[in-house]
Amino acid sequence: MNIYIFPLIALAIFATLGYFRGKKKNAWISGWISREAEEALKPADTDYVNIGGTIGYNFTYKMKGQFREASGTITMLPRQSVLYFPISLLTAKHDRVYINLKANGKLAGEGHIVSEKYIKSARSLISGYRNFHNTEYSINGSKFYLLSKTASVEKMLINFAEKTESINNLRHFCCFPDNKNFFIFIKPVRGELVKFLKSAVTGLDIFYIKGRKNDERGNEEKD
Repeated sequence: MNIYIFPLIALAIFATLGYFRGKKKNAWISGWISREAEEALKPADTDYVNIGGTIGYNFTYKMKGQFREASGTITMLPRQSVLYFPISLLTAKHDRVYINLKANGKLAGEGHIVSEKYIKSARSLISGYRNFHNTEYSINGSKFYLLSKTASVEKMLINFAEKTESINNLRHFCCFPDNKNFFIFIKPVRGELVKFLKSAVTGLDIFYIKGRKNDERGNEEKD
């Protein structure tokens, strides 16, 4: 009998058991992520579309109030692949939640909060990165970079960061006035995702223009 047959059988059994275990865990993770997101955002209607087995979902929420719609993606590490999973821990590092919130109202200006852990990637993704004023900011032991073009927007970013719970899990937040959109990229942690989203939704109200004019940095017109 071929001496390699037993190691191959053992590897096949290990991979099979790992697949079902990883699939089950990813299903559990996507379940609590969606529940916490819905608890925080309180959508009027929800729609989830699977994007590849146990990898993740695209979602769309119909909203009421300050947002017209919430949409995004939940992506999870390939726990079902026992061979590739260790590699993904080095590359992707963690599960991810991306959320776009379409605002009902005009926004004050473009601004970004980027985690120190994500700044290298963000530099190539943010259009006109070099045109932003870049301020280092630390809160709860985590370092972030605040990118803005006006003093008023920078103050809003600081205010938002200070009042948002579990901010240490945030990787990238931005406010886009051109398309009236907020973007959030966060590492999901059970029990903390809902806290972050609830406080973030409340905090986003400061980015709406409400009868105030924002001039260039250092020339902010007071209410």
